[in-house]
Amino acid sequence: MSPIVVDALVVGAGFGGIYQLYSLLKLGLVTKAIEKAEGAGGVWFWNKYPGVMSDTESYLYRYSWDKEDLQTYPWPNNYLTRDEILKYLNHIIDKHRLREHLHFSSELLSAKWDESINKWHVQTSTGDTFIATYLFTALGIHNKLNIPDFPGLDLFRGPVMHSASWNSNVDITNKRVGVIGCGSSGIQISNAIAPKVTELHCFIRHPQFSVPLRLQPISAGERSGINHRYDDIWAAQALTREGHGYDEPETSAMSVAPEERQRVFERLWKVGNGFRFLHEGFGDLTSNPEANEEACKFLRSKIISIVKDPAKAAVLTPRDLFARRPPCDQGYYEKFNHANVFAIDLQTTPILKIEGKGIRTSDGKLHELDVIVLATGFHSGDGSYKSIPGHITGRGGISLSEHWRAEIRTYLGMFVSSFPNLFMVNGPQGSFSHAPRTIESEVDFLTTMISELQKTGSVGTVECTADAEAEWVLTCDDLAASRTLVNNVSSWLTGLNVDGAKPSTLFYYAGLKEYRRVLENVKDKGYHGLSVSTAECVPRRDLTQRSFLFSVWS
Repeated sequence: MSPIVVDALVVGAGFGGIYQLYSLLKLGLVTKAIEKAEGAGGVWFWNKYPGVMSDTESYLYRYSWDKEDLQTYPWPNNYLTRDEILKYLNHIIDKHRLREHLHFSSELLSAKWDESINKWHVQTSTGDTFIATYLFTALGIHNKLNIPDFPGLDLFRGPVMHSASWNSNVDITNKRVGVIGCGSSGIQISNAIAPKVTELHCFIRHPQFSVPLRLQPISAGERSGINHRYDDIWAAQALTREGHGYDEPETSAMSVAPEERQRVFERLWKVGNGFRFLHEGFGDLTSNPEANEEACKFLRSKIISIVKDPAKAAVLTPRDLFARRPPCDQGYYEKFNHANVFAIDLQTTPILKIEGKGIRTSDGKLHELDVIVLATGFHSGDGSYKSIPGHITGRGGISLSEHWRAEIRTYLGMFVSSFPNLFMVNGPQGSFSHAPRTIESEVDFLTTMISELQKTGSVGTVECTADAEAEWVLTCDDLAASRTLVNNVSSWLTGLNVDGAKPSTLFYYAGLKEYRRVLENVKDKGYHGLSVSTAECVPRRDLTQRSFLFSVWS
């Protein structure tokens, strides 16, 4: 089979891969995209467990660059279900005629940089070989499943499924179900299936502070107002830290009277959403331990007031700071007021082993089960890349896994030294902010860079310097330590949710506004930190002169 020669190959068909494919095609480049799933959606394709939905408001959880679509595409509620997100992304693919450029059920098996011709050789699971000048990886950071090594897991007689590989053929109705884990997926699953099962056993190691989501319909009048404000909405969002569409005051929680703190916390609880609770009331809940503890006191009191059984409430009440990824729920704590819903404290009685009939904890008790659900998360950050069977291999034959042996290292979350023309979209050490807007910022930056390189009439190589990479890693480390409390707890945000993992900073924590400013400065300084080389060639087509950087509408 002859190789498929392209200017650019995009790997992944989630939010990042779809927009990168669209942007490169608009630029006039011969571009294909491969996706190992049978359909588009990325993380939303794989995560089809009961209750899964977004906690970013519907009017923001979409692309900003198609104004007509923003104003006409339907969304009935203030938050989106997983099925609504998939339907929207497929709508975008079809509206912009991207499907003919997409290869589904095609997994990336290996990618090797050929220094003799400055091209990527890419092998896929379908037997196709691509030769690409540019390789864009939009793999996401939640791809490789984290399945802890529970003794005896293979001995369990019933179905075992991870939250991201949910088996819809398994009927959990009137079954005894055990859910291990209480992050976002564990909370959503437990909340959704509790009314359907005979018994629900929630195995909790690190209890989470969860804030109500407050799902509700959007009226025609509200939708009309949003449609008329979209220009202002996107402009304002780009100037915020989180990009989630609400105000982000700088007021310190400890600068106001205790009564005022309580009033603000109560208002945010009633409005709902974990991110909003952390950022819309005060400016230092995520960075000041004293302020964070005040929020924790309020949320602990809510748990105690909702959960009537003191023993269950004690298991569900976090002892750590509110410094993990903030989950939301639709009545999670209330479910524990039912006699058939149990909370098992894995700090006090860890899982000893899994047996044919269920899970035995260290107190000797056998929790008899029909189904086990592993809501145990992912090898976040680098797992998507390190799990590629034949590796991504750069200059000098070094694999990305070897390059990241000690820690994750990128420049701007998009470049890796010694890996020419490899560009990561929504990769590790990008901005910790609203995902679609962060993705758009990265894709616009990369597309503008390629456009400017193409205007020279040359095909070039682009890679970051080792010094720029090292400086960016240090910047991310410093921001994590100075502007957040994430290093104070064990979670996927540091990679420590995986047994034996080495800690790495996974995000740039200065926020969306600062991240976009950094990208603009890098561009204005002639792509500072990037080594760009060119080789003479004959241009094959007329290329657009449009600049993609930080555009709003196309």
